[in-house]
Amino acid sequence: MNTKRNLINLQLFAISSGRRLQEIDARRLEIRQLLEGDDQELDLEKLEQELRDLETERTSIEKRQAIAAGIADGTVPTRTVPQPEGEVRAFTGMERDEVLSTAEYRSAYLQGRPLNEAEQRALTTAANSAGAAVPTQTLNMIIDKLRQTSALFPRITDSYVPGNLSIVVANAKNAAAWKSEGTDGTPADDTTVNVNLTGYELIKLVEISAAAEAMTIDAFEAYIASEIGRQMAVAVENAILNGSGTGEPTGILKGITWDETNSDTFAKGGTIDYDKLMDALALLPTMYHPGATFVMNRKMLFGGIRKIKTDTKEPIFAYNAQDRAAMTILGYPVIIDDYMPDNTIVLGDFGYYYMNFAKVPGIDVSREAAFKSGKVTYRGLAVADGKPALAEAFVRINEATV
Repeated sequence: MNTKRNLINLQLFAISSGRRLQEIDARRLEIRQLLEGDDQELDLEKLEQELRDLETERTSIEKRQAIAAGIADGTVPTRTVPQPEGEVRAFTGMERDEVLSTAEYRSAYLQGRPLNEAEQRALTTAANSAGAAVPTQTLNMIIDKLRQTSALFPRITDSYVPGNLSIVVANAKNAAAWKSEGTDGTPADDTTVNVNLTGYELIKLVEISAAAEAMTIDAFEAYIASEIGRQMAVAVENAILNGSGTGEPTGILKGITWDETNSDTFAKGGTIDYDKLMDALALLPTMYHPGATFVMNRKMLFGGIRKIKTDTKEPIFAYNAQDRAAMTILGYPVIIDDYMPDNTIVLGDFGYYYMNFAKVPGIDVSREAAFKSGKVTYRGLAVADGKPALAEAFVRINEATV
Protein backbone atom coordinates (compact mmCIF):
# COMPACT_ATOMS: atom_id res chain seq x y z
CA MET A 1 0.00 0.00 0.00
CA ASN A 2 2.82 2.41 0.86
CA THR A 3 4.52 1.67 -2.45
CA LYS A 4 1.33 2.41 -4.36
CA ARG A 5 0.76 5.62 -2.37
CA ASN A 6 4.33 6.71 -3.02
CA LEU A 7 3.92 6.11 -6.75
CA ILE A 8 0.73 8.20 -6.77
CA ASN A 9 2.53 10.96 -4.89
CA LEU A 10 5.35 10.87 -7.43
CA GLN A 11 2.83 11.14 -10.28
CA LEU A 12 1.08 14.07 -8.61
CA PHE A 13 4.42 15.79 -8.06
CA ALA A 14 5.35 15.24 -11.71
CA ILE A 15 2.08 16.85 -12.82
CA SER A 16 2.23 19.81 -10.42
CA SER A 17 5.91 20.49 -11.10
CA GLY A 18 5.29 20.28 -14.84
CA ARG A 19 2.55 22.89 -14.54
CA ARG A 20 4.83 25.16 -12.48
CA LEU A 21 7.59 24.89 -15.10
CA GLN A 22 4.99 25.84 -17.71
CA GLU A 23 4.06 28.92 -15.64
CA ILE A 24 7.73 29.86 -15.24
CA ASP A 25 8.31 29.63 -19.01
CA ALA A 26 5.24 31.74 -19.70
CA ARG A 27 6.38 34.43 -17.24
CA ARG A 28 9.92 34.46 -18.68
CA LEU A 29 8.42 34.99 -22.13
CA GLU A 30 6.30 37.87 -20.79
CA ILE A 31 9.36 39.53 -19.26
CA ARG A 32 11.32 39.11 -22.50
CA GLN A 33 8.50 40.75 -24.46
CA LEU A 34 8.39 43.61 -21.95
CA LEU A 35 12.14 44.16 -22.29
CA GLU A 36 11.92 44.14 -26.08
CA GLY A 37 9.16 46.77 -26.01
CA ASP A 38 9.55 50.53 -25.81
CA ASP A 39 8.21 51.09 -22.28
CA GLN A 40 10.70 53.51 -20.67
CA GLU A 41 9.20 53.17 -17.20
CA LEU A 42 10.09 49.50 -16.64
CA ASP A 43 11.81 48.64 -13.36
CA LEU A 44 14.76 46.82 -14.95
CA GLU A 45 16.35 45.82 -11.65
CA LYS A 46 13.10 44.26 -10.45
CA LEU A 47 12.63 42.35 -13.71
CA GLU A 48 16.25 41.17 -13.65
CA GLN A 49 15.85 39.89 -10.09
CA GLU A 50 12.60 38.15 -11.01
CA LEU A 51 14.37 36.38 -13.89
CA ARG A 52 17.09 35.22 -11.51
CA ASP A 53 14.49 33.93 -9.05
CA LEU A 54 12.60 32.11 -11.82
CA GLU A 55 15.80 30.46 -13.06
CA THR A 56 16.70 29.37 -9.52
CA GLU A 57 13.22 27.92 -9.03
CA ARG A 58 13.39 26.12 -12.40
CA THR A 59 16.75 24.55 -11.51
CA SER A 60 15.38 23.41 -8.15
CA ILE A 61 12.24 21.88 -9.68
CA GLU A 62 14.21 20.05 -12.40
CA LYS A 63 16.59 18.63 -9.80
CA ARG A 64 13.65 17.42 -7.71
CA GLN A 65 12.06 15.91 -10.82
CA ALA A 66 15.27 14.02 -11.58
CA ILE A 67 15.43 12.72 -8.01
CA ALA A 68 11.75 11.71 -8.10
CA ALA A 69 12.28 9.88 -11.40
CA GLY A 70 15.29 8.14 -9.89
CA ILE A 71 13.22 7.01 -6.91
CA ALA A 72 10.62 5.57 -9.26
CA ASP A 73 13.13 3.49 -11.24
CA GLY A 74 15.41 2.68 -8.31
CA THR A 75 18.48 4.57 -9.52
CA VAL A 76 18.79 7.20 -6.80
CA PRO A 77 21.82 6.42 -4.62
CA THR A 78 21.26 5.78 -0.93
CA ARG A 79 24.92 6.12 0.13
CA THR A 80 28.29 7.31 -1.05
CA VAL A 81 31.03 4.76 -1.67
CA PRO A 82 33.85 5.34 0.85
CA GLN A 83 37.33 6.27 -0.38
CA PRO A 84 40.08 3.73 0.38
CA GLU A 85 42.96 5.20 2.37
CA GLY A 86 45.83 6.61 0.34
CA GLU A 87 43.99 6.48 -2.99
CA VAL A 88 43.12 9.60 -4.97
CA ARG A 89 39.93 9.48 -7.07
CA ALA A 90 38.68 12.33 -9.23
CA PHE A 91 35.02 11.66 -8.44
CA THR A 92 35.27 9.96 -5.02
CA GLY A 93 32.58 11.05 -2.59
CA MET A 94 30.39 12.67 -5.24
CA GLU A 95 26.71 11.96 -5.56
CA ARG A 96 25.43 10.53 -8.83
CA ASP A 97 24.15 13.86 -10.21
CA GLU A 98 27.46 15.55 -9.38
CA VAL A 99 29.41 12.92 -11.30
CA LEU A 100 27.13 13.25 -14.34
CA SER A 101 27.73 17.01 -14.50
CA THR A 102 31.53 16.93 -14.45
CA ALA A 103 33.46 17.93 -17.58
CA GLU A 104 35.49 14.70 -17.35
CA TYR A 105 32.42 12.49 -17.46
CA ARG A 106 30.70 14.53 -20.19
CA SER A 107 33.85 14.39 -22.33
CA ALA A 108 34.22 10.64 -21.78
CA TYR A 109 30.57 9.94 -22.61
CA LEU A 110 30.13 12.22 -25.63
CA GLN A 111 33.59 12.41 -27.17
CA GLY A 112 35.10 9.11 -26.13
CA ARG A 113 38.08 10.77 -24.48
CA PRO A 114 39.74 8.40 -22.04
CA LEU A 115 39.78 8.89 -18.30
CA ASN A 116 42.88 8.17 -16.28
CA GLU A 117 42.98 5.02 -14.17
CA ALA A 118 41.87 6.74 -10.98
CA GLU A 119 38.96 8.46 -12.74
CA GLN A 120 37.81 5.19 -14.32
CA ARG A 121 37.74 3.43 -10.93
CA ALA A 122 35.93 6.34 -9.34
CA LEU A 123 33.39 6.55 -12.14
CA THR A 124 32.32 2.93 -11.67
CA THR A 125 32.07 3.14 -7.88
CA ALA A 126 30.89 6.69 -7.20
CA ALA A 127 27.34 6.76 -5.90
CA ASN A 128 25.67 3.77 -7.52
CA SER A 129 27.75 3.61 -10.71
CA ALA A 130 26.87 6.47 -13.03
CA GLY A 131 28.98 5.19 -15.88
CA ALA A 132 26.19 4.53 -18.40
CA ALA A 133 23.96 7.50 -17.75
CA VAL A 134 23.48 10.57 -19.95
CA PRO A 135 25.37 13.57 -18.53
CA THR A 136 23.04 15.76 -16.48
CA GLN A 137 24.00 18.96 -18.28
CA THR A 138 23.45 17.36 -21.70
CA LEU A 139 20.01 16.13 -20.65
CA ASN A 140 19.03 19.59 -19.38
CA MET A 141 20.22 21.16 -22.64
CA ILE A 142 17.99 18.85 -24.69
CA ILE A 143 14.93 19.59 -22.54
CA ASP A 144 15.66 23.33 -22.72
CA LYS A 145 15.94 23.09 -26.51
CA LEU A 146 12.55 21.39 -26.63
CA ARG A 147 11.02 24.30 -24.73
CA GLN A 148 12.83 26.95 -26.78
CA THR A 149 12.10 25.44 -30.21
CA SER A 150 8.55 24.22 -29.75
CA ALA A 151 5.87 26.88 -29.42
CA LEU A 152 3.40 24.46 -27.82
CA PHE A 153 5.61 22.29 -25.59
CA PRO A 154 6.01 25.00 -22.89
CA ARG A 155 2.20 25.29 -22.66
CA ILE A 156 1.27 21.62 -22.30
CA THR A 157 1.48 19.60 -19.08
CA ASP A 158 4.63 17.47 -19.27
CA SER A 159 5.88 14.86 -16.80
CA TYR A 160 8.85 12.52 -16.55
CA VAL A 161 7.60 9.35 -14.87
CA PRO A 162 9.24 6.06 -15.97
CA GLY A 163 6.86 3.47 -17.38
CA ASN A 164 3.17 3.74 -18.25
CA LEU A 165 1.24 6.54 -16.57
CA SER A 166 -2.49 6.86 -15.86
CA ILE A 167 -3.73 10.32 -14.93
CA VAL A 168 -7.21 11.14 -13.67
CA VAL A 169 -8.42 14.56 -14.89
CA ALA A 170 -11.64 16.15 -13.60
CA ASN A 171 -13.59 18.87 -15.35
CA ALA A 172 -14.60 20.33 -11.95
CA LYS A 173 -18.02 21.43 -13.15
CA ASN A 174 -19.87 20.26 -10.05
CA ALA A 175 -19.44 23.00 -7.49
CA ALA A 176 -19.70 22.60 -3.74
CA ALA A 177 -23.35 22.74 -2.60
CA TRP A 178 -24.93 24.89 0.11
CA LYS A 179 -27.13 23.12 2.69
CA SER A 180 -28.87 23.80 5.95
CA GLU A 181 -26.95 23.15 9.14
CA GLY A 182 -27.29 19.58 10.31
CA THR A 183 -28.61 18.22 7.01
CA ASP A 184 -26.77 15.67 4.90
CA GLY A 185 -24.93 16.68 1.79
CA THR A 186 -25.65 15.05 -1.57
CA PRO A 187 -22.65 13.41 -3.25
CA ALA A 188 -22.00 14.82 -6.70
CA ASP A 189 -18.86 13.45 -8.27
CA ASP A 190 -17.08 15.49 -10.91
CA THR A 191 -16.88 13.94 -14.34
CA THR A 192 -13.42 12.44 -14.66
CA VAL A 193 -11.34 11.15 -17.55
CA ASN A 194 -8.51 8.65 -17.31
CA VAL A 195 -5.59 9.63 -19.53
CA ASN A 196 -3.48 6.52 -20.12
CA LEU A 197 -0.02 7.30 -21.47
CA THR A 198 2.25 4.50 -22.67
CA GLY A 199 5.33 5.18 -24.74
CA TYR A 200 6.53 5.55 -28.32
CA GLU A 201 10.15 5.85 -29.35
CA LEU A 202 11.33 9.16 -30.73
CA ILE A 203 14.72 8.90 -32.46
CA LYS A 204 17.01 11.41 -34.13
CA LEU A 205 20.41 10.46 -35.63
CA VAL A 206 23.22 12.98 -36.07
CA GLU A 207 26.34 11.90 -37.98
CA ILE A 208 29.46 14.03 -37.66
CA SER A 209 33.11 13.70 -38.59
CA ALA A 210 35.54 12.47 -35.98
CA ALA A 211 37.42 15.77 -36.34
CA ALA A 212 34.47 17.62 -34.82
CA GLU A 213 35.12 15.81 -31.57
CA ALA A 214 38.22 17.91 -31.15
CA MET A 215 35.98 20.79 -30.05
CA THR A 216 35.93 21.71 -26.38
CA ILE A 217 33.38 19.69 -24.41
CA ASP A 218 31.18 22.74 -23.74
CA ALA A 219 31.00 23.73 -27.42
CA PHE A 220 30.61 20.15 -28.62
CA GLU A 221 27.94 19.33 -26.06
CA ALA A 222 25.98 22.47 -26.94
CA TYR A 223 26.13 21.56 -30.65
CA ILE A 224 24.97 17.95 -30.22
CA ALA A 225 22.24 18.81 -27.70
CA SER A 226 21.01 21.63 -29.94
CA GLU A 227 20.82 19.46 -33.07
CA ILE A 228 19.05 16.58 -31.35
CA GLY A 229 16.81 18.75 -29.18
CA ARG A 230 15.74 20.93 -32.11
CA GLN A 231 14.74 17.99 -34.28
CA MET A 232 12.94 16.26 -31.41
CA ALA A 233 11.05 19.50 -30.75
CA VAL A 234 9.82 19.52 -34.35
CA ALA A 235 8.46 15.98 -33.97
CA VAL A 236 6.87 16.77 -30.60
CA GLU A 237 5.27 19.95 -31.95
CA ASN A 238 3.73 18.10 -34.90
CA ALA A 239 2.52 15.24 -32.68
CA ILE A 240 0.75 17.59 -30.24
CA LEU A 241 -1.41 18.86 -33.10
CA ASN A 242 -1.54 16.06 -35.68
CA GLY A 243 -0.47 12.83 -33.95
CA SER A 244 -2.51 9.80 -35.03
CA GLY A 245 -2.10 7.77 -31.84
CA THR A 246 -0.65 4.88 -33.87
CA GLY A 247 3.09 4.60 -33.26
CA GLU A 248 3.09 8.19 -32.01
CA PRO A 249 1.25 10.41 -29.49
CA THR A 250 -2.37 11.37 -30.09
CA GLY A 251 -2.76 14.92 -31.36
CA ILE A 252 -5.48 17.41 -30.56
CA LEU A 253 -6.93 17.52 -34.08
CA LYS A 254 -7.25 13.72 -34.39
CA GLY A 255 -7.72 12.83 -30.73
CA ILE A 256 -10.86 14.89 -30.15
CA THR A 257 -14.32 14.19 -31.54
CA TRP A 258 -15.40 17.44 -33.13
CA ASP A 259 -19.11 18.26 -33.29
CA GLU A 260 -21.42 21.24 -32.89
CA THR A 261 -20.53 21.52 -29.19
CA ASN A 262 -16.86 22.30 -29.77
CA SER A 263 -16.38 23.32 -33.40
CA ASP A 264 -17.61 25.69 -36.07
CA THR A 265 -16.94 26.21 -39.78
CA PHE A 266 -16.81 29.03 -42.28
CA ALA A 267 -17.93 28.68 -45.91
CA LYS A 268 -15.81 26.61 -48.29
CA GLY A 269 -13.73 28.95 -50.40
CA GLY A 270 -14.68 31.84 -48.13
CA THR A 271 -12.82 33.67 -45.37
CA ILE A 272 -13.20 33.74 -41.63
CA ASP A 273 -14.99 36.73 -40.14
CA TYR A 274 -15.35 38.44 -36.77
CA ASP A 275 -18.58 36.61 -35.91
CA LYS A 276 -16.89 33.20 -36.25
CA LEU A 277 -14.27 34.23 -33.70
CA MET A 278 -17.07 35.26 -31.35
CA ASP A 279 -18.80 31.93 -31.90
CA ALA A 280 -15.61 30.07 -31.01
CA LEU A 281 -15.17 32.05 -27.79
CA ALA A 282 -18.79 31.34 -26.93
CA LEU A 283 -18.28 27.58 -27.37
CA LEU A 284 -15.31 27.42 -24.98
CA PRO A 285 -16.49 26.92 -21.36
CA THR A 286 -15.64 29.81 -19.05
CA MET A 287 -13.29 27.79 -16.82
CA TYR A 288 -10.87 27.33 -19.74
CA HIS A 289 -10.71 30.97 -20.83
CA PRO A 290 -7.97 32.14 -18.40
CA GLY A 291 -5.45 29.78 -20.03
CA ALA A 292 -6.86 29.86 -23.55
CA THR A 293 -4.68 30.46 -26.62
CA PHE A 294 -5.39 30.74 -30.34
CA VAL A 295 -3.19 28.51 -32.52
CA MET A 296 -3.02 28.84 -36.30
CA ASN A 297 -0.45 28.86 -39.08
CA ARG A 298 1.03 32.02 -40.54
CA LYS A 299 -1.14 31.87 -43.65
CA MET A 300 -4.29 31.81 -41.53
CA LEU A 301 -3.16 34.69 -39.34
CA PHE A 302 -2.00 37.10 -42.03
CA GLY A 303 -4.18 35.87 -44.87
CA GLY A 304 -7.36 35.57 -42.81
CA ILE A 305 -7.46 37.07 -39.32
CA ARG A 306 -5.43 40.20 -40.09
CA LYS A 307 -7.65 40.95 -43.10
CA ILE A 308 -10.86 41.21 -41.08
CA LYS A 309 -12.12 44.80 -41.47
CA THR A 310 -14.87 46.96 -40.06
CA ASP A 311 -17.71 48.29 -42.19
CA THR A 312 -15.51 51.32 -42.87
CA LYS A 313 -12.72 49.06 -44.19
CA GLU A 314 -10.46 49.57 -41.15
CA PRO A 315 -8.51 46.48 -39.98
CA ILE A 316 -9.86 45.14 -36.69
CA PHE A 317 -6.48 43.65 -35.73
CA ALA A 318 -3.69 46.13 -36.41
CA TYR A 319 -0.17 44.72 -36.69
CA ASN A 320 2.78 46.30 -34.90
CA ALA A 321 5.94 44.24 -34.56
CA GLN A 322 6.99 46.23 -31.47
CA ASP A 323 3.64 45.87 -29.71
CA ARG A 324 3.16 42.87 -27.45
CA ALA A 325 -0.61 43.10 -27.88
CA ALA A 326 -0.17 42.63 -31.63
CA MET A 327 0.09 38.89 -31.07
CA THR A 328 -3.25 38.66 -29.31
CA ILE A 329 -6.78 38.34 -30.64
CA LEU A 330 -9.35 40.01 -28.43
CA GLY A 331 -6.90 39.72 -25.55
CA TYR A 332 -6.10 36.02 -26.08
CA PRO A 333 -2.50 35.06 -26.97
CA VAL A 334 -1.79 33.83 -30.49
CA ILE A 335 0.71 31.10 -31.38
CA ILE A 336 1.82 30.76 -34.99
CA ASP A 337 2.47 27.10 -35.72
CA ASP A 338 3.51 25.79 -39.12
CA TYR A 339 2.11 22.34 -38.30
CA MET A 340 -1.46 23.60 -38.01
CA PRO A 341 -3.31 22.82 -41.28
CA ASP A 342 -4.43 25.66 -43.53
CA ASN A 343 -7.79 27.29 -42.81
CA THR A 344 -7.88 25.85 -39.30
CA ILE A 345 -7.77 27.49 -35.89
CA VAL A 346 -7.73 25.82 -32.48
CA LEU A 347 -8.67 27.79 -29.37
CA GLY A 348 -8.09 26.14 -26.03
CA ASP A 349 -6.19 25.66 -22.81
CA PHE A 350 -3.20 23.57 -23.89
CA GLY A 351 -2.46 22.71 -20.27
CA TYR A 352 -5.08 20.00 -20.79
CA TYR A 353 -2.80 18.22 -23.23
CA TYR A 354 -0.67 15.75 -21.25
CA MET A 355 2.67 14.32 -22.34
CA ASN A 356 4.79 11.95 -20.30
CA PHE A 357 8.39 10.99 -21.03
CA ALA A 358 8.74 7.40 -19.86
CA LYS A 359 12.38 7.72 -20.91
CA VAL A 360 13.79 11.23 -20.86
CA PRO A 361 15.63 12.37 -24.00
CA GLY A 362 19.17 11.05 -23.99
CA ILE A 363 22.16 10.57 -26.27
CA ASP A 364 23.92 7.37 -27.28
CA VAL A 365 27.15 7.21 -29.28
CA SER A 366 28.29 4.72 -31.91
CA ARG A 367 31.78 4.81 -33.37
CA GLU A 368 31.33 1.57 -35.33
CA ALA A 369 28.39 2.56 -37.57
CA ALA A 370 30.61 4.38 -40.09
CA PHE A 371 33.98 2.80 -39.40
CA LYS A 372 35.28 3.25 -42.96
CA SER A 373 34.42 6.95 -43.18
CA GLY A 374 35.66 7.90 -39.74
CA LYS A 375 32.29 9.40 -38.83
CA VAL A 376 30.61 9.12 -35.46
CA THR A 377 26.85 8.64 -35.07
CA TYR A 378 24.97 10.22 -32.18
CA ARG A 379 21.47 8.99 -31.47
CA GLY A 380 18.92 11.00 -29.54
CA LEU A 381 16.29 8.71 -28.05
CA ALA A 382 13.22 9.40 -25.95
CA VAL A 383 10.14 7.35 -25.11
CA ALA A 384 7.01 9.44 -24.74
CA ASP A 385 3.25 9.56 -25.23
CA GLY A 386 0.73 12.38 -25.19
CA LYS A 387 -3.04 12.90 -25.40
CA PRO A 388 -5.61 15.65 -24.99
CA ALA A 389 -7.31 15.07 -21.64
CA LEU A 390 -10.58 16.99 -22.00
CA ALA A 391 -12.25 17.60 -25.35
CA GLU A 392 -14.24 20.47 -23.83
CA ALA A 393 -11.02 22.44 -23.23
CA PHE A 394 -10.59 22.97 -27.00
CA VAL A 395 -12.58 24.56 -29.81
CA ARG A 396 -11.86 24.29 -33.53
CA ILE A 397 -12.77 26.61 -36.40
CA ASN A 398 -12.09 25.37 -39.93
CA GLU A 399 -13.20 25.70 -43.52
CA ALA A 400 -16.25 23.64 -44.43
CA THR A 401 -15.61 20.66 -46.73
CA VAL A 402 -18.73 21.21 -48.85
